[in-house]
Amino acid sequence: MKLSIIIPTVGRETLAEVLQGIRACDGFEEIKPEVIVVFDGVGTCHGMSLPKIKILETGKASGASVARNIGIENATGDVIAFLGDDTIPTKNWLREIYNFHTQHADENVVLLGKVSWTEKLSKDSFHQWLLNHAQFDYKNIKKHGPTWRHFYTSNISLKKSFIGKTKFPEDFEGWGFEDIAFGYELAQKDMWMWYDEKCEVLHDHEQTLEQVIKNTRNARKNAEKFEKKYDMKILPRGGKLWLLKFALFLTLFFAPFSKKLRWWRAWKKAWI
Repeated sequence: MKLSIIIPTVGRETLAEVLQGIRACDGFEEIKPEVIVVFDGVGTCHGMSLPKIKILETGKASGASVARNIGIENATGDVIAFLGDDTIPTKNWLREIYNFHTQHADENVVLLGKVSWTEKLSKDSFHQWLLNHAQFDYKNIKKHGPTWRHFYTSNISLKKSFIGKTKFPEDFEGWGFEDIAFGYELAQKDMWMWYDEKCEVLHDHEQTLEQVIKNTRNARKNAEKFEKKYDMKILPRGGKLWLLKFALFLTLFFAPFSKKLRWWRAWKKAWI
């Protein structure tokens, strides 16, 4: 089995850490993954000394979807793993992916790994809150299992043959929903997702509440495009919307005494 790793990038300094993390993985010399780095625009790579590395460019700033689609088109592996340019693999990440797809040969089986914060960020209460709220949903994933809504391209792998002609939507702009839309299309082809906490990467990207609010507002715009494209409702409406507004009203009185409530209110207000 041949493995290709696709990393879209805007040229973050953390990209070097991601590549070093891949090289440091157990089984790297044995598995010899193909690594494809796709710059969103035109970029240069420094300190990239991995075997079989492919450095590609979108030519102009086009977004992560275009970069990932270019990566898929140029990948020669049987299995494709997606990483972010700020998600650093832990030591057993590569081996977990390789073993999983070797043992689960069915074309439609997808492995979702865990995204944790780096040691420094994991000690911060705001980043701890983000893991199960505005950014990821691991609490529900552990309880009920992953679905197409959890197609997180910061750490996920699947068979290239299963992708087929499916592409990341290139009409979505900015942050949010382009990877979920890709997951939804794969779900229509009977995708089966598996979650493995041991397949872990460390997210080295400090967040602020202001950035989260900006991303959430952008995600809402993309959610509206998602609804029109797939003729389904995912934004809160009717009774759900009124319940959310009522919750926002109630928490207004307690927010001054709780940082987590303030964060939650700001996030949900941006969403509705």
